Amino acid sequence: MDATVTNAYKCDGCGAPLVYKPGTTLLICEHCGSTQAIDQSSQRVEESDFNAYIRNFEKDNFTTTKVVTCANCKATPTVDENLKSMSCPYCGSPLIEENVHQERYIKPGYVSPFRVSKDQINGLLGKWVNSLWFAPNKLRKAVLSPLSLHGIYIPFWTFDALTKTDYTGERGDVYYVTVGSGDKKRQERRVKWMYTSGTVRNEYDDVLINGTNTLEHSLITKIEGWDTHNILKINDSYLSGFITEKYQVDLKQAFVLAKQKINTYERNSVERDIGGDEQRVNSMNTQYFNVTFKHVLLPIYVSAFRYKNKLYSFYVNGATGRIAGKRPYSAIKIILTILFVLAIVVIIMTYANGLE
Repeated sequence: MDATVTNAYKCDGCGAPLVYKPGTTLLICEHCGSTQAIDQSSQRVEESDFNAYIRNFEKDNFTTTKVVTCANCKATPTVDENLKSMSCPYCGSPLIEENVHQERYIKPGYVSPFRVSKDQINGLLGKWVNSLWFAPNKLRKAVLSPLSLHGIYIPFWTFDALTKTDYTGERGDVYYVTVGSGDKKRQERRVKWMYTSGTVRNEYDDVLINGTNTLEHSLITKIEGWDTHNILKINDSYLSGFITEKYQVDLKQAFVLAKQKINTYERNSVERDIGGDEQRVNSMNTQYFNVTFKHVLLPIYVSAFRYKNKLYSFYVNGATGRIAGKRPYSAIKIILTILFVLAIVVIIMTYANGLE
């Protein structure tokens, strides 16, 4: 089986797998070109009550899926019944059938389908590689290899919540006094502090938490920009032809991370409420109300390759085409550039000395 074809549908015409065509509502047969429309009915997005879900967590909120865990990077892509062998999309290590096992998990409820095709991604990656200074000549071939580029649906959690934060703090108002005399006379900055307390209330919508530990957080941050307000109810048709990863950060862990992110926003809100030129926040007590969540799959292209025994990865947002990655540098190109610059300097100095 092709490593990237999961949840495959069969073409009525020739029996070949049907795969989702990015940017459309169609499945397409890459063998004969036949298409099949994806059902678009019942697309209303509904949030799940977090606390009710947690209360019934062990009872009826689980399903099972087959996953294969990469022994090298611990990625957990899901697999279908036809898997014989494939390579890890993140590090290239071999994944074999013997490593497949069943895991319980909360099934994703929504998906943001791929909108950018592999051909478009190759064009974007090509331009991106060409813009890199001192890139090894082999980099373009490695990045654009069809074996290194994988379309993956990554699990994310989104949280909505109302918050109420009671705080105590101090408001600082800046003023200036004149000190010294004569030539040493100057303005000195001082701050008048005044105790304050209060309450701020906020509403949060779609606080996004990455459900996988496999991807590098710094790179994911650089390609963010998914529109979580225009997601679709999960439909395996959109997953056909792509890898789907099972979450490693569960619902409870994700909410802890969401609260950490919200806490930063709450502190900023408190500081604005305190006012003044400077603020000191002495205490904050945040309460959460009407907490809801969604489990969504978001599209990412991953290109991973090894250069001189070191792994390099590139991520591309499958909805926007935004690229981020770590790249190798060519020592030879850097040395040649330095020598060229030194040669130019020597020529200029020699010419200048000759004019004296």
